[in-house]
Amino acid sequence: MLSSSKVKTIYAVFLSIVCLLSFNPIVEAACGGANCSLLTGSQDGVLGKDRFVMDLSYRYVLSENPHRGSDSTNQALVPKVNFETRALELGHHNEIRTINKLAQFDISYGVTDKLTLSMNMPFFNDRYHEHFDGIENVGDTGTFNNTDGTTGFGDVTLIAKYALWQTTKHMFVGGVGIKFATGDYKLKDTSGSINEPTLMPGTGSYDAILSGIYNYSAIPNKLNIFTSVSHRFATENDLDYQFGDTTLIDAGVGYVLTKKVSVSGQVNMRISGRDQFIDANVPSTGGEFIFITPGVRLAVYDDVSIYSHVQLPIYQRVNDVNLVEDYGVMLGASYNF
Repeated sequence: MLSSSKVKTIYAVFLSIVCLLSFNPIVEAACGGANCSLLTGSQDGVLGKDRFVMDLSYRYVLSENPHRGSDSTNQALVPKVNFETRALELGHHNEIRTINKLAQFDISYGVTDKLTLSMNMPFFNDRYHEHFDGIENVGDTGTFNNTDGTTGFGDVTLIAKYALWQTTKHMFVGGVGIKFATGDYKLKDTSGSINEPTLMPGTGSYDAILSGIYNYSAIPNKLNIFTSVSHRFATENDLDYQFGDTTLIDAGVGYVLTKKVSVSGQVNMRISGRDQFIDANVPSTGGEFIFITPGVRLAVYDDVSIYSHVQLPIYQRVNDVNLVEDYGVMLGASYNF
């Protein structure tokens, strides 16, 4: 069984590692489908030798707010990526709403006291989507469509984390990871064509991930301050589509209220590059996004805890026009043994 001090140390570390390291892509593309940049559960830390952590989480993200640049607008008219004709159909449909729901299982193992290996498996990735289709001329309303969302198994990620510097008050953890192309990325829409890339459970690409996390224990076992930087290097899939690279920058604090309750608050920034299709930039992809994320964690038993995070946007700028996130919620439970 982990000691109380070790549990609190692991908790402080996991607060600083972001969603980029926990499951398949954080996508910002033509169908307004940011999956999630919420924080992960307690599987993201450096464990003691021969220790395990299992984590089960559920994430919900609503996007129904059209933006042009950083300003609200009355519609988000975006292109269609037509894989059959290998062309971008500009101004193809008007985005209304995207709801992303994801259930994920994670497991981490402490190989040594400094090295931890993790596997993140998004076993249920559901993307509900609404838009007005068939817009050919300015002023056209189009035909309402809410049947082109997708559901499926997502992309598995393997991560290695190593404590490069660890003292009583300081910890610096470096991480490297690979996202595998395990999820579906060629599902068909109602017309029989390959669906939009950002509505797929997977990306079809193998991506590399690098991260650095620093944690400072201002008051040991009570107050922790942390910051982190992560970057995902995306590659092109066999459909000649490549999601933009993503950088995450985070800073926040974690505070232990009681023996059973801990709270956290942080600021998360996500910078997403433009997607590319056949080496051409895809309109309405990429942007910069800043969120505040309060969270709470409850120790149910010595080895079992539940947690929740809520993500609220404070600044969002898209390239061209697209839907942006209204809010995101994450619920989870973890087991240490």
